[in-house]
Amino acid sequence: MTLKAGCVQEVHRQKCIIIKGGIEMKQTDLRIEYINIDKLTPFERNCKIHTKEQIKHIASSIKQFGFNDPLGVWSDENVILEGNGRLEAMRLLGMKEAPCIRLDHLSGDERKAYIIAHNHLNLQTGFDENELSRQLTELQHSVNLDSLGVDVEKYISKLAELEKKELKPYTQVHYLVSVDINEHDRIVNSIETLKNMEGVEVDSTMR
Repeated sequence: MTLKAGCVQEVHRQKCIIIKGGIEMKQTDLRIEYINIDKLTPFERNCKIHTKEQIKHIASSIKQFGFNDPLGVWSDENVILEGNGRLEAMRLLGMKEAPCIRLDHLSGDERKAYIIAHNHLNLQTGFDENELSRQLTELQHSVNLDSLGVDVEKYISKLAELEKKELKPYTQVHYLVSVDINEHDRIVNSIETLKNMEGVEVDSTMR
């Protein structure tokens, strides 16, 4: 059966979606189900480190904003492929049920690769620190971001230093110019002209 772009085909709660380039991508129906956290199984080979401090920060985020990121589970044992840190935070908060989505469509190797990709992709880039500092300044009196592990003071101090630099006028500008030795006579004349200009210092070398 040939599918056109944008069409879907149901295959045991899965969809085969034709995306750009005619590539077929399998996708499950993302149905959220609530599972008792005692029936969830942490992934024993999880290579993502979750410290006690980070678990507290995750718990603070859940308290402030709600639980908005379902766990990804697999098999009848509800093995957690994504969300092991969130599970520990839920236990810390005394929560009883976790919103979950099923990832049963992934093969064994795909599950391992997905776990690594899910955790590693967020590490590939950092922040635009200038913009981050500005937003933290706007939020510092309305949201407790320190409880989430964000060093607000550090970024606000960086922004203050940046603004001082932007306001400070330049007193000197340095130029490094490379020229063709075959144009020596013209260059010498130009250098002499520059030397005679007020406020200009010229340091010329030949290599």
